[in-house]
Amino acid sequence: MIVLVKILESIELFILQTTLCDMTSITFHGGVNDIGGNKFLVEDKGTKIFMDFGMSFTDEGKFFSQFMNARASNSLADYFALGILPKIPGLYRTDIAKHVGFDGDEPTDISGVLLTHAHVDHCKYISYLRPDIPIYCSEASKLIMQNYDETGNFDQYLTLKKKFQVYTNKKGEISKATGKQEGITVPREIKVFEEGKKFSIDSIEVEPLPVDHSIPGVNAFILHTSSGSIANTADLRFHGRREKDTAKFVERCGESSLDLILCEGTRIAETQSTTEYDVESIATKIINETQELVICGYPIRDLDRLMSFYLAAKSAGRYLVIDLKQAYLLKLFSGSTFFSKLYPSPTDETIKIFIPRGAWGLLDKDLEKFTERLLSMDYPEWQREFLDYPNKVDYRDVAKNQKEFVFYCSDFNLQNLIDVKPNPGSSYIRSLTEPFDTEMELKEEQIKNWFEHFGIIGKERDWHQVHVSGHGDGEQIKRVIDGANSKKLIPIHTHHDEYHKKWHSDVHTVNQHDTYELGG
Repeated sequence: MIVLVKILESIELFILQTTLCDMTSITFHGGVNDIGGNKFLVEDKGTKIFMDFGMSFTDEGKFFSQFMNARASNSLADYFALGILPKIPGLYRTDIAKHVGFDGDEPTDISGVLLTHAHVDHCKYISYLRPDIPIYCSEASKLIMQNYDETGNFDQYLTLKKKFQVYTNKKGEISKATGKQEGITVPREIKVFEEGKKFSIDSIEVEPLPVDHSIPGVNAFILHTSSGSIANTADLRFHGRREKDTAKFVERCGESSLDLILCEGTRIAETQSTTEYDVESIATKIINETQELVICGYPIRDLDRLMSFYLAAKSAGRYLVIDLKQAYLLKLFSGSTFFSKLYPSPTDETIKIFIPRGAWGLLDKDLEKFTERLLSMDYPEWQREFLDYPNKVDYRDVAKNQKEFVFYCSDFNLQNLIDVKPNPGSSYIRSLTEPFDTEMELKEEQIKNWFEHFGIIGKERDWHQVHVSGHGDGEQIKRVIDGANSKKLIPIHTHHDEYHKKWHSDVHTVNQHDTYELGG
């Protein structure tokens, strides 16, 4: 009798374990009760995929600043210790993991990462992942990550450089590898999906659907699993240049009998939104009213915002002067069959490319002493081709003909104003988000010092703040919730889930590292 009871208990346990294994689950390693840092692990019939693998500005800001970062030799261990990254075997690149005494060379059981888009709060920590974990993304996201890699110093989205490697040099000595040695640079497995076309990752069918946001190539996902369907809204809005994409996604959700929607709510507490067309209109008016140089600042990879200033400058009969990183990004996009029709090429007649001083500042030096070859070497390789573009300009051109230009100047390159020397009567249009914490307020005060110094703003004249968010307001998010008609909802990318609860009858709030079982 006792034996029979134990057998029955074993059978029940086996059935329970089997049932649990068959259930689809989502573990939230970031992106809940927070703005960004999305890392959602979906498990279904042995298939494991992440949706996004981004950096949380909140978590990083608790411990680090521009003056103190995770240690280069111990970065993963630092992030594990502080709870910034989940300690999951088989997930991280082995060169760093093994160096800190974690993980080995065992095969990974992660089938891939589905990237919604290439903002750092969704993709930054991809650089820590193993290169044999496929990254599924849109063409635009791949191009933006390529732009990060090739114009930055430390980004490793499409390729990684193995750290802590040694080799035998010509003297027979053991030396540290620098990244130039064969086998040190390793390409990641990047799989570009076609927007709107379904594909499968093992047991999970993925339906990527484009939505409107502040950079190109953003995709929401509908996952069809063994336990039901899950939608992830990504970051979206209805007030940009691609609002129809968002509307089509919501419509598709409504057709899909969703069991669960992961719904963003960054600005859910707000009631109205400026549109991208408002930015273009207001900028045009300011440019027309400005007698001298117009300076503008906006997110460097927000190509829709670039378009707003491009069209405003063109309408006002001026050139838009962009920086080298933007020129490189436009070059990448101009090579795409689809995107070349949406954005101007770097040689467009309304575009000028600003060449700043290089490392030695040879731009205006005596070229009998400093040759053209040396001038070229003053710039990183990715910048050099622009030195020969017919539409390049430098500070002398801008300073001499200030009435002709709308001059893009990021917060990281304000030193260029020292060379340009804006004339009295110049203006500044700031098209960036307003500060939402003390650190950002302090940074903004520093930026204001630059424009006050050059007399562009003052006590009686502030800069022109003209910005539009990449996220929908409350009415727009309600439209998503109503149209999607999902059975259950989990708020993501928000601090205000009380609005989701007001507009949906079955809302589940989860905390970081919580697991939710679909159908459980």
